[in-house]
Amino acid sequence: MKNPVTMKTLRTCLLLLPAMLLAACDGGSNANDAPLFADSAVIATRATNYSSGAVSLVAASAPFTARNSVAASATSDLFVRSGGDHYFVVKRFDTNQVLRYAASNPATPVYTYSTQDATDGTAQSNPSDLLIVSDTKAYLLRYGSGKLWIVNPSATTEAAFKIGEIDLSAYDTFDGVPEMTAGIVRNGRLYVAMQRLESFASVKTGYIAVIDIATNTEIDTQPATDGLKGIELPVRDPVSLAGIPGSNNILVLADGGYSGAPDYAQLYEGGIVRIDTAANSATLVFDDGDATTHPFDFFADIATVTSDRAYFISSTGFGAAQTLYRFNPNTSAAPVAVPGFQAVAMGSLAVDPNGKLWVTRTSSTQPGVSILGFTSGAETVDASLIDTVLTPINIDFITVPVL
Repeated sequence: MKNPVTMKTLRTCLLLLPAMLLAACDGGSNANDAPLFADSAVIATRATNYSSGAVSLVAASAPFTARNSVAASATSDLFVRSGGDHYFVVKRFDTNQVLRYAASNPATPVYTYSTQDATDGTAQSNPSDLLIVSDTKAYLLRYGSGKLWIVNPSATTEAAFKIGEIDLSAYDTFDGVPEMTAGIVRNGRLYVAMQRLESFASVKTGYIAVIDIATNTEIDTQPATDGLKGIELPVRDPVSLAGIPGSNNILVLADGGYSGAPDYAQLYEGGIVRIDTAANSATLVFDDGDATTHPFDFFADIATVTSDRAYFISSTGFGAAQTLYRFNPNTSAAPVAVPGFQAVAMGSLAVDPNGKLWVTRTSSTQPGVSILGFTSGAETVDASLIDTVLTPINIDFITVPVL
């Protein structure tokens, strides 16, 4: 997911040596040292040429001390997810693995488990999201398969990792692979966004499948019809989901996708959609326009901070400069471009346990993270740029336990 970030409410304090003594011991630069903070951001990063990846760990409070290039990887196609006092690195296409790390030892994985299943004929499961429900239950979305997995994130053996599956292949009659791309857990339900591509072309509207997490069964959100059980979206190619604080409603961001071969031209079939989870209905909040007029161009990522304040990133196309916008997720009022964050290189958004907005900065020469607050109706800059050495991909937040 790109997708949207889970925040854990459990917070504990570290019993640490004085900060100056610690700095004298490690100089603050040893990549494989354990994080020395109660709340930390865990950031997936990649080389500028996409040849490799790693993780950065950054304190969630000033002075935002960073540990960079932790847990180096031979792939750049990866993302991170929080597990509270631990985190997961999910390696995607051609690697197809989930690695669990303890925050107290971020250099060495607790385990490395495959997301492949020889029995279902999936050549590349290409895991796309990991949604943690409890210490012993999570949902693993598999972009290259018609089946999502139910997994035990605390499993001590690979054989015990997968504990079930849910078949969503009915959403794509082309090849049985609905391209499940992002998920979110709200009010006892798992919401799964699906792109439903055909040979990489975005030719069909996206859908949201709704799963009862108590029974692991799909809910029929349209019982009056004989069609698919999920919620049809008025956009194509959904890429990110975000919950609206103070309600169970959800925002869906879709980039519209691309046409098929040989042109692979950008399609203006995207936008931001609000899902009413009580009515199981979808309302278009912002449209990305058409080939002639497209005020927001290419939607990239979304995050919500409060019930009336959310943000999205949009750009003029893949690899182009981005602009950060603030908007009210409950209305269609025009969004506001954030000063200082217009026509610059950005990637993804996340909200930390303190309600601060973290923005990945993807410049090849100055990669890092910016942190924004909000006072008197305007953004404040808590950190203009925290160096992550490698280009940041996505961010989640972990809580380090008492030592």
